[in-house]
Amino acid sequence: MKLEFPLLGLVAARAMSGYDIKRWCEVEGKFVGLDRHGSQIYRELNRLQAEGSVESRTDPRDGGPDAKMYTVTDAGMQRLRHWVRSPYVPPRRFQDPEFAFRLRVGMMLREPGMLDLVREELAARREQVRLNRNRPYDTETDADRADIDAEALDFIAHQIRHQGERQIDEWIAWLEQLQEVMRDRADAAATERSGRSKASS
Repeated sequence: MKLEFPLLGLVAARAMSGYDIKRWCEVEGKFVGLDRHGSQIYRELNRLQAEGSVESRTDPRDGGPDAKMYTVTDAGMQRLRHWVRSPYVPPRRFQDPEFAFRLRVGMMLREPGMLDLVREELAARREQVRLNRNRPYDTETDADRADIDAEALDFIAHQIRHQGERQIDEWIAWLEQLQEVMRDRADAAATERSGRSKASS
């Protein structure tokens, strides 16, 4: 995922300085796999401003240097919506930052299709488990390698694999719960719209 889309999503929600974004990446960003260095953030903000996707204003600060506050432009918002609406191809690695940011930005912008996005990610991870869960372990070693502890290798390979299986199972369980909650939200919103329509007629 290109850094431009998370940055556009962040400054679409509120005006932020480069330092604000850096701090966000260091805290919230860790939960979605977006822990970027400050130099990357500033370089990308400059590029986005040069192309007209963001604009900046100076915010005077008492007792410190002025802050350069960035916000999204109409062109940047259009670019952001285009990305959210573009086809989603689930990456091989689950918990990839792109899914979380697409969902975050899409929900924020009230984009349709976010429930379908969750369903697509869920289907991909279930298929991943189906294809890989019972594959045999590959921990073979050459018999003449006296410096290799084959038993220790087999032990730790099993531990690592079991941990990975637990993580993807937890991810799938969260997606299933999220799908149900989002479906309930959609049903409640539809009921509310229907009630307003009947009341006005």
